[in-house]
Amino acid sequence: MRLFNKFHTVCALAVASILLSAWFLASQNYYRRVVPTNGEDSSFNVATSFDRRLVVFGDSWSDNNAGELQGSVWTEWLCSKFQCHHENMAQTAKSLRGKYIGSVVDNDELPDSLLNLHKSPLADFKAQVSQWTAAEARAVQEDLAGNKEAISHRQNRTIIVVSFGVWDVWNMLDKDYDTATQSVDRSIGVIIDQLNVLSQSLGTDELKVILTLTPDVTFLPAFRPTRSHVGRHKEAVQITEYWNRRLREAAEKWDLGTIYLFDTNAFLADLIRDWQLFAAGIEEPNGLGKNQEPGGRMSTTHASKMNSN
Repeated sequence: MRLFNKFHTVCALAVASILLSAWFLASQNYYRRVVPTNGEDSSFNVATSFDRRLVVFGDSWSDNNAGELQGSVWTEWLCSKFQCHHENMAQTAKSLRGKYIGSVVDNDELPDSLLNLHKSPLADFKAQVSQWTAAEARAVQEDLAGNKEAISHRQNRTIIVVSFGVWDVWNMLDKDYDTATQSVDRSIGVIIDQLNVLSQSLGTDELKVILTLTPDVTFLPAFRPTRSHVGRHKEAVQITEYWNRRLREAAEKWDLGTIYLFDTNAFLADLIRDWQLFAAGIEEPNGLGKNQEPGGRMSTTHASKMNSN
């Protein structure tokens, strides 16, 4: 893995918008999914020409067609800053309670109790990649046949976003830890396999990828430890950590392009910590402590307040 730093700052700022939306997005418990049949959609088409292109694969955290979200998702915000063409394959569906839920890496890892509720679940990462690569192949073969310069431009000016994990981990919470980690290993394998498919589809070993780690699902309001499973909180944290560790290890070994790995979990933790400090009157909206200059020392009073929390 070669670290992709060009978009580091703007990605960090952009992710804030979807994190804030997702805080409310996952505010209810979901036990069933109500989703439309999702076969391969031959009507989907990619752009024939563009200056820059962002292709997004993911779940409700990145879906720009998720419905009643306030504001833009982070991928739209990112494209607005770079004036890029946006092709978004991320998917969302409504639960019975009218709330939104998102895709997972591999539907084979979903519990049978969920899969049996409908004819076809949301398109997983494999299905999203299959749909996009089919459309990309049509564009190259039908519209750009023989135009090596245009094809090379597509290869060099396309950035792939892969943002899964929240709903994958969420659906593992009722599994024992060993079973969950085995599911994680298989899902991470699918992510790497699909990155290879995308590299092959674009005909390049210089694929540019933004890959997000998953946040700790225990931060979300929907998470509730149960009396019958008192260790649920601890196991949820452990599963999240295992997912992120395995994804990081796999990304470091991948050699068909450049990966920018965004630590969503650390970003969300900092966001929550800053809000708690601000709500407690310890921190100003600008991130500085009360009555502090940049680089200055915190007063004894405010230091004791922080220690007491």
